[in-house]
Amino acid sequence: MSLFGNPSAALRSERGFTLIELLVSMAMGIIIILAAFSLLDFTTRDVSRITSRAQVDQTGRVALEKLMLQLHSSCVAPTVNPIQPGGNENVLKFISESSPLNTYKEPVSSLSTVRLREIVYTPASGKTEGTLTEKSWPSTGTSPNYVFDEKAAPTERKLLTGVTQTASEPVFRYYRYYREGDTGAKLGQINPNPVAVPLEKELESEIISKVTVSFTLAPEGQESAFAKGDRAVALEDSAILRLAPSSEASSNPNYPCSQT
Repeated sequence: MSLFGNPSAALRSERGFTLIELLVSMAMGIIIILAAFSLLDFTTRDVSRITSRAQVDQTGRVALEKLMLQLHSSCVAPTVNPIQPGGNENVLKFISESSPLNTYKEPVSSLSTVRLREIVYTPASGKTEGTLTEKSWPSTGTSPNYVFDEKAAPTERKLLTGVTQTASEPVFRYYRYYREGDTGAKLGQINPNPVAVPLEKELESEIISKVTVSFTLAPEGQESAFAKGDRAVALEDSAILRLAPSSEASSNPNYPCSQT
């Protein structure tokens, strides 16, 4: 008898999926979908991490470069000390000169302003993020007898948010040149050992010839999320406060902003 003449035999010859095969296929499909979503999520997070790091790096470097420019403009006169008393590991006080936008094409000398600047690092506390803030006061008087009224309300602006110390390194460190009598003295070179802080007296601040600024910056509001340091950026730079090359003569103490 032919196959077409027996309907029951025709039905028995048609194969389908068993329940086990269907469950295995569904499980494999779910695994493939989950893998695809995991790859997409990883790619998205990686792009976000790279973007955040690039943005933080650019923001931090711009702020640090502006601070370095101010420090390099701190030699306003040979007899005026650039670093002022009151500085420590979290506070940097110095004098700098800047020229506003020359809108009316006046001589630069008539537009220059000397200001006392105070850069303050405030560590994170609770939900408050670590910050770098600048306070500044305009000068009165003429060179070299500048006067700053620190009791007056300063011009204040926030430089950076999301700032922490880089490991155990202080944010601000101060250095002086070797002097005769120092252990292993190399006259004309800066002593690599930081000067003890705070700089409470004029005699302590007038020898400072180099300032180092270092900090770690993370995206705003996300410091705790970057405890592993995968997106936070460590930044550091330094400024040497001199107008002329240093001297190796023992009779020259190599004070900052010296012209000889």
